Amino acid sequence: MDEAQADAPEGGTPSSWTEDTHVDRILRLLDGLEDLPVAEHAGVYLDVHDRLSGELDQDRTFRQAGAHGSA
Repeated sequence: MDEAQADAPEGGTPSSWTEDTHVDRILRLLDGLEDLPVAEHAGVYLDVHDRLSGELDQDRTFRQAGAHGSA
């Protein structure tokens, strides 16, 4: 058992810690990261960040989230 599994809630995985199905679904995009070339990791992280930002603060616009410089 690795450290992440040891910290997971009983019967869960690290990507199910939130108990929010929408957030958990987004976080599961990270589950296959170790199978991708390192050069593709940044794109996955950016995608997850953008999705989480939209899910957690649906009133914030793309610019307000800090995308492409200051607003």
